Amino acid sequence: MGYQLGDLGRTFRDQMYNVLTGGDGSVPPAKSSFITWCMPGLPYQEADFAFAAQGIGTGATAAEDKLLLQQAYNFSSLIDFIPDVTSAYSSGRQDGVWRNASGARLSEIYGQILKFSKVVDDRLTDDQKAKLDRFRGLLRVTRTVKDIVTEQEKQVTEDSPMLKAYKACMQAYVTAALSYNNKRIAAQAAVGESGKQAVADWAANAQLYSMQVAAAMDDWTSSGYRNEVEEINAYIDQTTEKSMLLWKRNLERFYEEANTNALGPGQSFYYTTVVPGDFATSNGWTAYAMYHQMVDSHSHYETTSWSAGGGLNFGLWSASSGVTSNSQDYSENFTVDDFSMSFEMAQVQVVRPWFYPEFLENRGWDLRQGQGWNYDQMPSDGGNPPQGRFIGYPLQALFIRNLTIHSASLAQALQTHQSSVSVNASVGWGPFTVKGSYSHSESDQHFHSENDGATITVPGMQIIGFVNHLLDKTPNLLDGLDPDQLV
Repeated sequence: MGYQLGDLGRTFRDQMYNVLTGGDGSVPPAKSSFITWCMPGLPYQEADFAFAAQGIGTGATAAEDKLLLQQAYNFSSLIDFIPDVTSAYSSGRQDGVWRNASGARLSEIYGQILKFSKVVDDRLTDDQKAKLDRFRGLLRVTRTVKDIVTEQEKQVTEDSPMLKAYKACMQAYVTAALSYNNKRIAAQAAVGESGKQAVADWAANAQLYSMQVAAAMDDWTSSGYRNEVEEINAYIDQTTEKSMLLWKRNLERFYEEANTNALGPGQSFYYTTVVPGDFATSNGWTAYAMYHQMVDSHSHYETTSWSAGGGLNFGLWSASSGVTSNSQDYSENFTVDDFSMSFEMAQVQVVRPWFYPEFLENRGWDLRQGQGWNYDQMPSDGGNPPQGRFIGYPLQALFIRNLTIHSASLAQALQTHQSSVSVNASVGWGPFTVKGSYSHSESDQHFHSENDGATITVPGMQIIGFVNHLLDKTPNLLDGLDPDQLV
């Protein structure tokens, strides 16, 4: 029996959507999540994340400092986007193709929101101001660094040790939940001889995987200051609904201080990193496997449908000079006789020390068109799907490594397809790149697979998608607040 590439792709998307967003009592579905799949996948080397593991400015030599700085610029620029909901699938799930159709940078739109927002300013007591300052000091700290370009000292604000512990433990919980969901979905979709191990593993170890999730949550609470951080944020949110002026001024200062210069002309950026910083070299990646029999047995999972149109084609594609085209010869209807796929995956947290989504979600501010805010739309109308200039932001990146596809039909089709496109073009299937250049890097290194006619082996790692957080209506001024009294 043959299996169409499109059916294999839809099975993969169904499984990964539920692996990433949850779906049972132990790991409930994530709210306000929107997945964007990369097409093409974005290749990386382990060394590209030395800046995240070490931090910029920590090199032993000037050359090492320059490399760390360039790495930070490359990643910060890549992740500086607002997800595009117009590319969402119409097939009943909140996911779509990764693209930045407008070219708008998250950092720029966030900066404009801070600059032109009008905020409530009922005077706080001295005790309230002192408590706010103390709480903010528990979440963010300021240190002095030397600009590698100008050699001038400047103040930068970054996460405090408490907040770093909070985010590290949150990432450990995400990793445990990712493993739990992956095992659950694998067992639910398992069929035939190939699925026996997944079913046996879940039958014997489901409770252990659930315990790992519970333990990670407990550790997040006991060692990661989960309750403390959330209580602090709740107090800040409640208090600043009465007066946000001082808070806004601090956020503007943090934003301005975070602007960093790389070495190239015009290369200024807002530092963005990942947690854990050493994920690229760690052993804590989750194994994933899929085989063609799952197409016949995979469950349909109910998700929120936006019916926004568009979609990701799971035929073979090529990408040259930033333009992606699908192969008419190897479309979603192309049939393969055999198929199995495996890889390791890691879902890492994206961290922006200068970005405060708490402000966006607060209900004590507003924007006025024509008074600095000159866009036709507000940041988000909170609709279904949402419309606006800032409907959400990438919260996590999904990395995979060591991709292996066993399929003689697909391997031979890929060889034929590669021979028909430009030598420098990237080639892939769905969100997976099997050949291409490191377009995010200033080096001329290439990313390619090994194809022996029966198996496609893709060494190295790549980003295949992002999990984005969607904002509710933004701004959403609290009922009873007079817009004319905002400053």
